[in-house]
Amino acid sequence: MYTKEQILQIAKIQLALDYNCQLSDFEKGKSTIVKNNLLEGRRIYETDGCFFKILCFGSKIIICTESPMISWCEEKLANSSPAWFFEYPKLRTIDKKLQEYGHEIEDIHYYYLPKPNTSSIKPIAITKWYEAEDIMQFKDDNRFREAFAYDKNHPDVLSVAALDGDNIMGMAGASTDSNTMWQIGIDVIPEYRGRGLGTYLTALLKNEILKRGKVPFYGTASSHFHSQNIALNAGFYPAWAELISEKQK
Repeated sequence: MYTKEQILQIAKIQLALDYNCQLSDFEKGKSTIVKNNLLEGRRIYETDGCFFKILCFGSKIIICTESPMISWCEEKLANSSPAWFFEYPKLRTIDKKLQEYGHEIEDIHYYYLPKPNTSSIKPIAITKWYEAEDIMQFKDDNRFREAFAYDKNHPDVLSVAALDGDNIMGMAGASTDSNTMWQIGIDVIPEYRGRGLGTYLTALLKNEILKRGKVPFYGTASSHFHSQNIALNAGFYPAWAELISEKQK
């Protein structure tokens, strides 16, 4: 079983691949600004290779961008505090600069890592597990858009459902976003919400992923407080935040 320090180390190694930086950059006393370069082993999403992205991890800021933005970042952003980096005045300044190059801020997401405790969880529902080969049966089921990705770059590998007889009340799914880290998504059918199923299923899936030797992580939007509370109650803690850009629409 992993310790908290081992989980953090695995996350740092992965994020170093994602952001084209060195593992030692997480220990520096200043921000790191690097040119965008797509490394083997990075997590691949729809915004892969985006013009500009920022990672706030603990007390460190890592900025990965294209060459035209580097000198500006060194002048305007290098001495910023990660604790206050995503306040609106800073974001407005960044977005205005990105627009000069035909880009804009696309999203800011918060990410959570698991506490290493996998103690038993009190059952509140009958559950059913699905392995990778069983998940495709849900591809056209719009109830589970958060639980499953159906993406070749981060394929769905494991899921657990809560059952009310033959009816699925909710599902938590894991996608293999990298060789070491699996991301959890959760959907609870509206009529079954308010029963703690989201937390229950997320906690079950988190524990199982850890038992399989992978690190689960959980991402959510800054204003999605219900999702954030699921993460906290299921045994996760906030670990980092990411900002990504996209071409202007």
